[in-house]
This record gives sequence, C-alpha cells and structure tokens, in this order.
Amino acid sequence: MNEFLEKPAKVIAISKNENIITAAAKMRAEKISCLIVNDENGRPAGLLTERDIANCVAISPNNLKNTTVGQIMTDRIVSCPPDTPTSIAREIMTSHGIRHLPIVDGDTVVGIYSARDLMQQQLLEDRAAAKEVAMLSACLKSIDLNEAAEIVTKEVPKIFQAGKCSLCLFKDDAKMEIPSLSCLNECLCPAENLFCIAPVDSFPPSKIIIGETSEEENFTYDILPEHCVKAGAKGPRLVIPLTISGYKGNRNGTSASSFMLGKTKRGNFVDIKDKSPAQNDRMAGYLCMCGLENKKYINRELICYKAKLTKEILTSHLTNASLYQRARLTSLTDALTGAGSRKLLEDRLQAEAARAKRYQRPFSVAIIDLDNFKTINDVLGHSTGDEALKKLAACMKQQKRTPDVLARYGGDEFVILMPETKAEDAFTLMERIRSEIQKLHIAENISMTVSCGIAQGMPENNDGSGDVIRRADLALYEAKSNGRNCVRLWNKNMSKLLNPDDIEIEKIKKLKRRVAGLSEQAEIMFIQSIWGFVQALEAKDPYVRRHSENVMYYSIGIAQALELTGKKIETIRRAAMIHDIGKIGVPDAVIAKPGVLTQREKTIIEQHPLIAVRILEKMSFLEDEVAIIRGHHEKWNGHGYPDGLSKTSIPIGSRILAVADSLEALTSSRPYHKSRTLDDAVEIILDASDYDFDPDVVKGLLSWIVKVQKQTGKIEKITTEDLIESIKKHESGSSTESSEQAVNSAIGV
Repeated sequence: MNEFLEKPAKVIAISKNENIITAAAKMRAEKISCLIVNDENGRPAGLLTERDIANCVAISPNNLKNTTVGQIMTDRIVSCPPDTPTSIAREIMTSHGIRHLPIVDGDTVVGIYSARDLMQQQLLEDRAAAKEVAMLSACLKSIDLNEAAEIVTKEVPKIFQAGKCSLCLFKDDAKMEIPSLSCLNECLCPAENLFCIAPVDSFPPSKIIIGETSEEENFTYDILPEHCVKAGAKGPRLVIPLTISGYKGNRNGTSASSFMLGKTKRGNFVDIKDKSPAQNDRMAGYLCMCGLENKKYINRELICYKAKLTKEILTSHLTNASLYQRARLTSLTDALTGAGSRKLLEDRLQAEAARAKRYQRPFSVAIIDLDNFKTINDVLGHSTGDEALKKLAACMKQQKRTPDVLARYGGDEFVILMPETKAEDAFTLMERIRSEIQKLHIAENISMTVSCGIAQGMPENNDGSGDVIRRADLALYEAKSNGRNCVRLWNKNMSKLLNPDDIEIEKIKKLKRRVAGLSEQAEIMFIQSIWGFVQALEAKDPYVRRHSENVMYYSIGIAQALELTGKKIETIRRAAMIHDIGKIGVPDAVIAKPGVLTQREKTIIEQHPLIAVRILEKMSFLEDEVAIIRGHHEKWNGHGYPDGLSKTSIPIGSRILAVADSLEALTSSRPYHKSRTLDDAVEIILDASDYDFDPDVVKGLLSWIVKVQKQTGKIEKITTEDLIESIKKHESGSSTESSEQAVNSAIGV
C-alpha cells in the first residue's frame, strides 16, 4: 500500500484582513474545511479552520462583519515537509491535537493533510493489509505441522518484505533453552543461539529482550542480536510472539516432537527430541524476520496492524496442525500398551506387501496371542490383565529388531511385521521372544506364555497383505491346538488339520469371508450402475463423449508411473470414472457455452465437485473416492476450488486427477477450443507445473509417456490413443480374473 496520500487537500489562501463571512463563503464554495491565511506580503501567517469560525459565531454572532480572519486565526502553524508519509503526519497531528497539517516547501504551502483524509487513508491501508494477510490462510491449508511451519517461513516474509525468517517454538518448560520446533528460511542465526531471541526464564516468551519493543504489541524493529549481526544479518527486523496449544506427548512419555520433527525436502528443520517425560499442553515462541525493506520512514502503525492479524492467523492454523498431529499420533499408537495401532499395522503391511512384490523380496508376519487371557481377566481381574498386556508389549519391543513393526491387533493378540525376513529366520526370532516372555510373571508363581503363528509373504503368487495375515492366523490356531506356549510356521496342510473343537471358529471365518465378498459385490454393482449413468450423460454431448473413461486411463497411467499401491490405484480409477457426475446439476447452456463464461457462470460450474459430494456422501465405502472427487479442481498454489487447498493438503488422487483431466480436455475438441496434440498439451501442463499442478505428478505423466514411447517404438510421434492402449494392454495382461470371478473368489465359491 502506498504510504503517501495521493492527493492531499488542495491549498486555498485568504488574506488576514478579510472578514470571516468572506472566509466562510470561500470554504463553502471550495468544499474545504481549512484556509491558509497570508499576510500583506503573501506569506503564510496562520491557519483558519471551520471550527475557528464556528467558535466566533457562537461567541459574537452580531459582530461577524467586523471580525477579520487575522483576529481568530491560529498563528502558530505546525507543518511538515513534502516527503512526510501519512503515518508520520498522523503522529504529528495526534501529538499536537490538531486536525489540519500544512505541507510546507520552503516558504510555500503546497498542500494540507486533513484528519478526515488521513483517517480515510488509514482505513484503505488497513483494508489492504487485512486482505494481504488473509491470503495467508489460503496457503496454510496444510494440516501437517512441519509443512505448515515451512509455509509460514516462506509466505509471511512476503507480507512484510523481509529477506530472512525463522520460526521457533519452545515447549512449556521454563528450563528449556532449545526450540522443540525450528524452521529457518535463509536465517543467519546460529542454531545454538535461536533461544537468545526471547527469554527462557518465563513462559510464554512474550517479551523480546533484545531491541526496541512496544509494550503493547511486543514487536521490535531496529536492533538485532549481536550474534545475528556477526553472522551478517541486517535490520530492520520484526518479531511476532506465538503461542499454540494442543501439543502433548503420549501416555507413555514419548513426545510428539520425536515423531513429528526432522529434515524436510526444503525447510531447514532442527530435530530436537524430547528426552523428558513431561506432558506439554502448548508451545510458545516467535516468528522473527530481518532485512525488512529499509525505507526512510517505517509505517510502524501499519506494520503492527499486519503483525497482529498475522499472529491471529498463525496461532489458529498452527494450533490446528498441532491438534491434528496429536490425533494422528493417537490413531497410530495403542493407548494401553504403547505398541502400534491396527491402523498403523494395516498401512505398513500394505506398503511392505507392495514393496516385496515390486522387488520380489521376502517378509514375514507373526501373530502372538497371550495364552489363557480370559482366565487371567476372570480370576485375577481386568487390571491384572491390562498389566499383563503392558508387560508383554514391553518385552516384545525390547526383543524385536529395529526395522520390525509391533502392533496390537486386537484384544490379547499382537502382530510383528518383519521386513526382509524369511519364515525360518522369523521362527528363530519368535522362539527367542517366546522364551523371554516365559520369564515374565503375571502374579506370584504364575508365568506368562504365548502362542505364535508365522507366515511368509509370497509376492511371486500376487500375495496381498490380507493373505499373509490369514495364513499366520491359521498357524496361530495350530499352535493353540498343540497345547499353547509354542511357535508354528504355516504350511499348506494346516487348513486340513484343525481339531473338531475348532470347527466353529473356521465356520465363523468362512462366513466372515462370505459377508466381505457380498459387500464387495454390492460395491462393484453400485460402481457399475453409476458408471453406466455417467456414460449415458456424456453420450448426449459429442464434445465430452468418453471424457471420464479417458481421464480414468490417464489417471491409472500416472498413478502406475508414481508406483502407488494397487489399492490406491483402484481408488483413483473409481474416482476418475465418476468425477464429473456433479455436472448433472449444471445447466447445459453453461457447460456447452462456446464463449467466455461470466463470473456467475463460473461460480455455477465450480459447484460441480460439491454436487458430486452431495450425491455420493451417503455411500460410506466411497469415502476415499469422494475426497478425491471433491479436490480434483484444487490447484497446487492454493487458488483452486472449492476449498482453496494447496500442495500436499490436496489428496494425491485429486492431484493426479487434475493433471489427467487437463490432459483430456486439452487433447479433445470443445466448443471453445480445438483439440491439441499430445506434445502441445504436455507443454502447457509442464508450464503450469509447480503452479497449478503437483510437479511430481507432472513428472509421473512424463515418465509414463517416455515408457510408452519405448514400448511402441514411436520415439518422435505418440498420441493419446497410444497411452490409453498401453493401459488396456497392461490390464488385460496382468489381470486373469474378471470382476465376477474376483467376487466369487472372495465369497468362497
């Protein structure tokens, strides 16, 4: 915002010998509230305001003709030079209690600042500042604390035209001198001096101990810490104190920072792991910026206003990110035992199965069950049962290898995932763990024992994460059938060796598989029905015929190039198939309009992702697909719709769908443009990389194209038809079961 008033009040002069009636008439004619009073030589001698005239009228209403301007004018003029910015002018007028301030160049009055004009100017400055700071909210859609911190140190300095920035947050610990979270953006301050910016003997560190500080706002501008000056930092600087809440360690004393902090791709994070068992409700610290634009005058009032707004936005978003991290950590950790949660196990197991399949490497899974747990609870009480589970988990944590993943599977069952491990080696490890567990005591003279079943993943057989768990479960029942307190490896004959006592359990498992299969069949039928509906809608418009189908193939190709898991690719496939179903609520005249859309028409068409969500939100099994569809028009820079998400806060499926959708639109004919070649379309998408599109997704598209070029031998010329055909061939070659066969297999037919 320009600090100088573009048009100060114009200068109208009057002689000191004129009467005040003439002065009042001149003010009314010129629509001004102040006159410069000149002496006999035409030099400024005073100032006459409408308030001076009003006072005279109130005191001597019958003597106005005989009262001259010189008798009632203010002869002690407070003025300022022409280069005085509005912020300084306001300070001068406030300190002297005046409403008009002449602008004097030598002996000539060249303009007048009026209180009314300056108030209007301040209002414009405040509005512009609020709008500028409010844009920060759109950037801070990320719910990851590390990423939010990185965005803060990148975007906030732009608001204040600062060259360098550091964000440091300290835990609620008076003796803590090292920040728990630190993100630096070209900051020259040495890491060991980060705490010197604010006191550590009180919490929160709300007063800055170095530099000039406003007691009201706690912001400082001019003086830099000595260690910063030695490192080459330059002023002016600004420090914004911050306090965020909702930041706690887990129940077992492991701090959230030990999970969250670490090196990121671009941000320079200082990784400080809390070695104290203290549980912290909040963190406080500061955002420090130096190298602000060094003007002759600094509008401190405006900077303070921006800083206050920035502080409120950062406090809100960083607190939300902290609460999200806390909730995420809770979802990945079993509250009772401190082992991983079932969700953590499922995520890691799925990733390990995909990795093993890609590189044809072994991995093993062991299911461990605490023997006679029901009896322990019934006889010794549930509190003793809980203590037994804690002891069991602690022992397995200590005995397992570092890369192994321990998780509580449910009740008294635990699972250990062992990457790069054959079944025989897993057996040796679990035998050692079993013998160590046997040394534990639940109560006096009562030892703890476990039964364990082990299965090795078989990537050569397209083994999924669910398959290896089922085999390990069969091995566990074999161990229990053989008197408990033993370890068994799965083999192909185990399903035939179940004892009669276990037949009900097998029936339950079989029914469970059938129910899961029926649910999958229902989902498939729903998707097929809605897919048929989408195709029927697109068939009515020759411009969008096969649009969703093509987007689906492009999305699959990009997802495969990014090496996503099979489950994620299937989710993206289904989302792409129905991503435009919300356009059923958009008038045909808007969709098929050949010209430029009006703002109202743009608003209408931008509603189609939300319409799709409204249509599909009741289908709980489409939860992931709905999230992708909602965000497929979001942009990498945060300027998309409907939510204004940015970067990795946009689901990966949405980012892939955005590139695929644009590729299809660019290479197809539309009422408003002709179809482009694949090369031209890719060039346009490349140009928008890291702006509209995720650069990694764009790289995935290029990688896929290069791969198809090599497969087809068309190094120079390749078409979208070649891309689509490559996906069709890949799917027909890798899939040997139809949808119906897959359903039959799932339900045991």
